[in-house]
Amino acid sequence: MVKNVGAVGDFDSAHETALLTATGRNQLLDAMHWIAEGRRLNGEVDGPTLLGALVAAADAGVAGAEPALRTAVRAALRSTLDTSADLVMTDGIVPPSRYEAALANVARRTASGTLVDITGSVVMAAQADDPLVIEALGLVAGLSWRDLQARAYARGTSLPGEADGSWSPSQVFAAFSVVDDVVCGRVEPQVPGAVAARPIELLLGGTASGWAAAEAMREGGVSYGTLLAQRDVGSAWSAHRNRSNNEISRLMVRRVLNALDEAGVGYWSTEGDAAVAKAVLGQRAGASGKPPGQLSIVTRAATGGPGYAVLIAIARDGGTARKTAATLLQLPKRFNVPSVLVLFGTGWADRGESDDLVRAFGGRLYTEHTLEQLAEAASTVGTS
Repeated sequence: MVKNVGAVGDFDSAHETALLTATGRNQLLDAMHWIAEGRRLNGEVDGPTLLGALVAAADAGVAGAEPALRTAVRAALRSTLDTSADLVMTDGIVPPSRYEAALANVARRTASGTLVDITGSVVMAAQADDPLVIEALGLVAGLSWRDLQARAYARGTSLPGEADGSWSPSQVFAAFSVVDDVVCGRVEPQVPGAVAARPIELLLGGTASGWAAAEAMREGGVSYGTLLAQRDVGSAWSAHRNRSNNEISRLMVRRVLNALDEAGVGYWSTEGDAAVAKAVLGQRAGASGKPPGQLSIVTRAATGGPGYAVLIAIARDGGTARKTAATLLQLPKRFNVPSVLVLFGTGWADRGESDDLVRAFGGRLYTEHTLEQLAEAASTVGTS
């Protein structure tokens, strides 16, 4: 396999050799057409070397290089990882029975033994007994914990950092006031012609309304159709995924580390105390300013010093990829060592910004499908 045959820069014979070798063509223009048409390459040239040669050719104005580069970039960044297909930290999901118990705790304290007569004082007593009560009532109103915090803050009251934290009476009453207004339909829309957001089972429910409707559903259940409608408008699992984003990132870092371990490549990484590790990584890579959040690993060269600064980014959709790419493009110049970019997710391949990323990172772009190539390249740093 031909690899590391010249750096990205002025187009030279090494770059031409890489392109001809990868395609099996005898003429450079034929090689460019071959790549642009998406034809199969023979695998004798590694991905970063091929991309580097194409960048050099495009920058030098070689005929056919630009379309060839676009095709090669999209093929190289074809990550099939879809973060919506997997769930992590499922042991932290609250089971339905706990929500039912929390609401029953509230109901049994009212004069009628139902949610119909719910009051702030009742909620305060129930919350003292079960720290899930206010969070459960927030969900009755269709409000996540973050949403409930934001609305209470907008009314002048800061809620505890966590739902199971220490609550003052004023905080309990403020939180219940937000929930009560939503459930009873007292929130006015802010946009003319709109309808204030409420849970779909209350917005499109039957004859009962407010807490009477909530009590009817608590006692009688909710139809499966309502559940499906809620999934449709509420994006199933979105709140849980938002809470577990950091765990997804950690697992992706571990995936890269596994490839380095198998190749016998040493490294420093963000595993363990991430805040401390990030500062250490920044020092190892000679980063200017605060180390960027995408810096996850610094490989160890054969000399014992730093080899590659490895940045990891995840994007499920094109919009996320576009915004993240704007930050990534500025990062290579901040390090004293070569930087490598590992892209996970389905959002990268079809973005025009990916062509710019190839240039910025000197062709050193990888996905979950090419981690072995990354590990092999890292193992050669400092050997010559």
